Amino acid sequence: MARRSRSDRTARPIAHVSLVDRVTSELRASILTGEIQPGSSVSIVELCELYDVSHIPVREALRRLESEGVVSLRPGRSALVAALSTEDLADIYRLRRLIEGDLAAKAARQMTDELVTEAEQALDEYVAIEREPAALAAAHHAFHATLLSGVMGTADKNVLELLWHSADRYLHLLMEDLDHAPETKEHRIDEHRELLELARARKSAAFKKAWIAHLDGSERSLMAALGNRAVADSA
Repeated sequence: MARRSRSDRTARPIAHVSLVDRVTSELRASILTGEIQPGSSVSIVELCELYDVSHIPVREALRRLESEGVVSLRPGRSALVAALSTEDLADIYRLRRLIEGDLAAKAARQMTDELVTEAEQALDEYVAIEREPAALAAAHHAFHATLLSGVMGTADKNVLELLWHSADRYLHLLMEDLDHAPETKEHRIDEHRELLELARARKSAAFKKAWIAHLDGSERSLMAALGNRAVADSA
């Protein structure tokens, strides 16, 4: 097979890519924290002025966020931030159950002591965090991703990252509407500890069942919070 000479290769715009990454990160954070509200329209021109960049990295950042289901590009020079909806939330967790449930069954059979220890450390960090969405999400992801890491392929990881980002948006925006009773928090922690112990014991069927039950509980909590938000908004 013929190879292209170095002179024929297209240069990679490293600086431009890093700029797109930064704009994407800043814009995602603004949407996750509610600084840019669900259902609102964002102007590309205004974003260029806000981040002091050209329209190229802004458009690319919006395309990335569109692939995550966070925004929808509109004809012209604007994008619409996705609204929160029960249908979208149900779809996110339906897909998570399918993918993560299958991976969990495989992961338990191939679990290593090193992964269990790493997941335990992530859980300790998660338990210590008090109602800070970004930190909670990071520790929560580290716990779950570690337990699945031994069997996650590239495609699995890419799809789950999209689903986890989508679920995070609901967690961030509905944090104040979630049930924060001490017994509720302790129950969530106990669910994670159960997963850890089942992983340590390599109990595949029980691990998968507990994993799916944990996702079911997370979905119910977010659905209830979304309902509370709707009631408050209509009052």
